[in-house]
Amino acid sequence: MSRTRSRRWLGALVGGVLCVGSFALVVGWPEGRDEESATPPDERFMPAGEVCGGVLSAAAVRHLESATGADEFIALFHSGEPTDLRSLLGVLHETEEYEEQFCRIYSPTADPAMPTVQFYFKWQPAELVETPEESSFWGHPEAVVYGIGELAATLGPSGAFLAFECSVEGREGHMLSSRLHIDPHAYPDDRIGLLNAVSRTVAEGLGCAEESGLTAAAPQPLSR
Repeated sequence: MSRTRSRRWLGALVGGVLCVGSFALVVGWPEGRDEESATPPDERFMPAGEVCGGVLSAAAVRHLESATGADEFIALFHSGEPTDLRSLLGVLHETEEYEEQFCRIYSPTADPAMPTVQFYFKWQPAELVETPEESSFWGHPEAVVYGIGELAATLGPSGAFLAFECSVEGREGHMLSSRLHIDPHAYPDDRIGLLNAVSRTVAEGLGCAEESGLTAAAPQPLSR
């Protein structure tokens, strides 16, 4: 992408920040966080492996490119949000109840008011995480349930959800959950593959990859 085109797109992006901020009420940003202030991104699009501090593994890059049809991206962060794996791990060690947004990614063709991909992480009380067969996903006609973690599913054209074991001091009795939203839509296997790959990188950073049940291979759907 040329610098002229990049600057034009970024101008539209800055104008769309207020619209993105209004989305905070839906996804559960904690009160007091400055949703309307954002760290300006670099003035260039970059390969997927470089966005958000290089948190995307080779598997994540493959799924991101397949899901979006793009091979270059840019990231935007609101004030106070983690900007790379190290800062995300620090937040997850400290947070107890809030859902943390991480790695808001835009493709060159994205609507500046809506990121192409958004990730979220949250600690969930273990007793609230259902098995796949007991979950509302199991009988939902638009859901695809996968055999990774404790519970993994895609729903509709844009969402994906994961919950997995992750023993971290101070978070006893909890599982770590993650979810993503892709705009406008993507195949279920790419959505869950991307979320699994990013979540596995986080689990490795927290020292719980082995117990997490997240796979290095592509997740496979369960038969229902």
